[in-house]
Amino acid sequence: MRYNLIVIGGGPAGLAAAYEAYLNGVRNILIIERDRELGGILNQCIHNGFGLHTFKEELTGPEYADK
Repeated sequence: MRYNLIVIGGGPAGLAAAYEAYLNGVRNILIIERDRELGGILNQCIHNGFGLHTFKEELTGPEYADK
């Protein structure tokens, strides 16, 4: 299979890169992550404050990773 974009790491930066690429018309994106779930450090950050610029709402780390 061929991909238009391969992102190494599914943490905050990798997710943001994939999301921005998608918004700019890139399809067939593969995210390679070593853990079972995407999100990286976000999965450990339960305080609010993530996602305000991207999603216009404050989310916890896991909520941000789920979006």
